[in-house]
Amino acid sequence: MRHSLWGLLWLAIATELLYLFLLAISPLPALHLSPTPLSTSYPWLVQPFQWLTSGLPALKLQFVELPALLFGATLLLLNVLYVLALRRLRAHVDIDTKSSRWLLLPLGSALLFGLTLLLLPRLFSDNVFTYIFAGRTLATYHLDPFRTTPAQIPSDPSYPWILSSRHEASTYAPLWLYLSALITQLSASLAFLLLLFKGLALLTHLLNILLVWSILGRLAPSRRLVGTLLYAWNPLALIELAGNGHNEGLCMFLLLLGTWCLLRARQPRYAAGALLCFGLAVSTNLIALLVLPLYAWFSVDHIRNPWQVALAFTWRLLAMLLPTLLLFLPLWNGANTFFALTSAIDMAHFVHSPAGFLALPLRALFTWFAQLSHMPSYLNPVASADLTVRASATFVFVLIYMRQFGEIRDARVAVRQPFPEQFTRKIGPEGQLASIDTLVNGWTITIFWYLILVSGWFWPWYVLWLFWAVVLRRLDLFSITILMLMAAALLVYAFTAFS
Repeated sequence: MRHSLWGLLWLAIATELLYLFLLAISPLPALHLSPTPLSTSYPWLVQPFQWLTSGLPALKLQFVELPALLFGATLLLLNVLYVLALRRLRAHVDIDTKSSRWLLLPLGSALLFGLTLLLLPRLFSDNVFTYIFAGRTLATYHLDPFRTTPAQIPSDPSYPWILSSRHEASTYAPLWLYLSALITQLSASLAFLLLLFKGLALLTHLLNILLVWSILGRLAPSRRLVGTLLYAWNPLALIELAGNGHNEGLCMFLLLLGTWCLLRARQPRYAAGALLCFGLAVSTNLIALLVLPLYAWFSVDHIRNPWQVALAFTWRLLAMLLPTLLLFLPLWNGANTFFALTSAIDMAHFVHSPAGFLALPLRALFTWFAQLSHMPSYLNPVASADLTVRASATFVFVLIYMRQFGEIRDARVAVRQPFPEQFTRKIGPEGQLASIDTLVNGWTITIFWYLILVSGWFWPWYVLWLFWAVVLRRLDLFSITILMLMAAALLVYAFTAFS
């Protein structure tokens, strides 16, 4: 056991060195990362970059793509060390995880990694500046964030740092808008605001580690430490939260907190807490809407009477949606708000989307057929191909989603007692609560296939939408597939550096 601990400590040290190297090379112009005001406000942050580049002038001139190769290799090595740490832990099943001292390993190392990424002088994404602009739009300018674009207020301090969405209005959920507005009022310094947003994301990551540890301690004690390290050390989670400051950390926190309450839902206060947490998660990221119906169905499936089932399902679903509706009310401006939100969902393009790969051969086929049959020029075969892909993929997704309701029902029937309206949370061979484990699987499968089939846009941090549920399930082939997807998604940033 002591040998295992020392091995993990050495892996943690190597991981920290890689994050420091990432911090040093991030200012390289060839990487095309998003600039921030940290470099000018805190010049010492670019000192490692200056030391590094002063020692590699010849290499920089000889190999134009060297920075991108170093960047991609660093991201790959981070994932290799991550896998080695997980393999080492899985090889030592005799570790007693009842003691909380084992929690210090993932928690302390994640704090160290996060503080390093907090100081990145350049970001992989400029979304955090859109958070700042949306918050200032609401709190400083008292304008509608759903109808105000950064290009309309070019004098705002955040405008020069917003590169990709200057002509797009905010589409963030209301709770995140209010929180952003609050944070932007704490300081006039943009660099300090950037650190506040990234610090909040790092804080949610650390809180999520505590929640994963507590949930697995009740759901599956045998994989408590592995699951916690699985979340704490994940390079994509650390980079997107502590490094880029994305709001997915807060959404995952509320979903994990809701799951924590779910495990104690026999007490009414925890049952109400689960409804509130899942509802508030929608107020931070609308992707959580996929979670609510499955949980509402899970919580009422023990009822036998169909009318009672429908009534109980409906009021639970409305109870979870109520916080979002109430938070939307001060921002609601009738049809203007509705159309501003719906028009922000781009259904005409595919950006890094898996479904977009399906559209490519279909576009070629439709174009060939249009030319062969001499169709009128006003008919667009590309738009027809895209519509076919979207309609077919959405239909398949709906079938998959409905199947999850059946899986939850079957799991609950399997563990139900012969007494009406009662069920037992039967303990499986691995200490798992069988029906709750099925619910977690349903969440994971639903969001995964939404990303693959429905979402026309894909960015690396989107995988975090399902990562919070992946760490709660057994490490099987499907979980490993998700982890491989997360590792590959990070390479999107490296490939943008190649001409």
